[in-house]
Order: sequence, then structure tokens, then C-alpha cells
Amino acid sequence: MRKLALHQITMMEGGPEGLVRFAAEAGLDEVCLFTATPVDKQGQDMFPVVTPSASASFKRLLHDHDMRIINAEYFPVMATQDVAAFAPAITLAAELAAKRIVTHIHETDCNRAEDQLSKLCAMARENGLEVGLEFTGFSAGCNSLDKAATLHGRVNQPNLGIAIDALHLFRTGGTLEQLETMDPAIITYVQLCDGPDFHLSGDYLDEAMNRMIPGEGVFPLKNLAALLGPHVDIDIEVPDFAGCGGSDAKSWAHRAVTASRNLLD
Repeated sequence: MRKLALHQITMMEGGPEGLVRFAAEAGLDEVCLFTATPVDKQGQDMFPVVTPSASASFKRLLHDHDMRIINAEYFPVMATQDVAAFAPAITLAAELAAKRIVTHIHETDCNRAEDQLSKLCAMARENGLEVGLEFTGFSAGCNSLDKAATLHGRVNQPNLGIAIDALHLFRTGGTLEQLETMDPAIITYVQLCDGPDFHLSGDYLDEAMNRMIPGEGVFPLKNLAALLGPHVDIDIEVPDFAGCGGSDAKSWAHRAVTASRNLLD
């Protein structure tokens, strides 16, 4: 059976430390977490984040629970800043032995987007990290699978791969038929969740923060998984920020883990 990782926004209780402990109790050995995160209007971190001051103790926690970080978030390419600002968070991800960092492309100037993405890849490579290029309906510079594939080819960085979130794939018009025509080697990371239908949308933020348990919606997740090469990391990303699942954080995360395992078994 394929390995599964648990994303922080699926299990928010207890922050990164709680995520690691829960994942270990659930029999997982991989997680996805934040070493950088957007801030809200009050200037507070939107998601739990590992801080540089916690690096040593968090490394011990990972070691004690035999846990690996398959990706650290969130490193967007934006018009308002240079990716060089991410250097401390990238260094922290490397110190924690993360496998990759993840980026979205919000910059709409094609030349600058390519330049900044190349620079981010170089920074990651210097730290022994891969970069996952995730397309979303909210990131205007790369908001579809086709655009991600084109940008991947133009940048041509050896440590860059495409990350596919099931929700973003189907809400932006992506199809499994598209995936079948692509070189499977450039898809390196996939996030599992489910949804109620296949409608296209440029504004689905509420749904992105409140997703369905894999197997409880209509997304063809088994078929998606069947297209993935053995090198692809798979992550369970099923947030329930509104509490619509009707259960506490740990019970929700257990449901997501169990359903994902059943799906891939």
C-alpha cells in the first residue's frame, strides 16, 4: 500500500506538535506542515507554523516519532515581494529535513513569474529541497494544470515538480485525460480530498477550507491514484474549518485517514 502523509490543515489541534503526535498514533510516518504562512488582517499567522526558535525541539519530536516532512508550505510567488524573503523559512524546512517546499504563482507578469520561480528553485536546491508547483483557482499566474505544465517546461529546473490538489484540479477544469497525456515524472505530489460535483469556479475559497472526506464525494480519486507513478507523494488534505463534519478535530482526521487508506487499498 502507498504511504500517506497528513496535512496540518486536516488536523489543526495542537499545532505542528499535535500533528506529529497524531500522525504517529494513526500509524503514519509523513506529515505536511508550515514553516511560512500567510497572515490575516490582524497580522496573525493563518495556520500553525514551526518557528526557527522551535527547530531543535521539533527535530527531536520528529526523530522520536520516526516522522518525516514531505513538504513545507507556503512560499508563493507574488508581485509584492521577492522570494529572497523566504530564505529563513526555507532554511528551517531544510533543517527539519523536509523533502520539498510548495509554491503558488500569484504574479501575472510572465517574465517575472518565471524569474522568481527559478530563483525559488535555486534557493531550494541549495538547501537540498524540491519545489512543488501547485496550481489553484486563486493563483492568477498559474491557475490550471495546462499552465502549470507550460510553466514547468519554461522554467526547466531539475528540482521542480507539479503538485496536484484534487479540489483545484477539478474546480479549474482539469481532467484525468489531461494527466494521461503528461509525462508522469513531472507530477511529484498529490493532495487527496473529495467534492460534491465537478462545477468550475474561480471563487471556491469556502469549499477549499471545508472539504469532503475522500470517497464521500464524486471525485474519481481511485482513477487519479492509478495514474500516479511510485515516486509521487500523497497527502491527505481535508480541512473542516466550519466544523460541518460534526466531530472534533481528531475524530475528523481519523475519518480522513481511514477513508484515504480504504481508497488506496
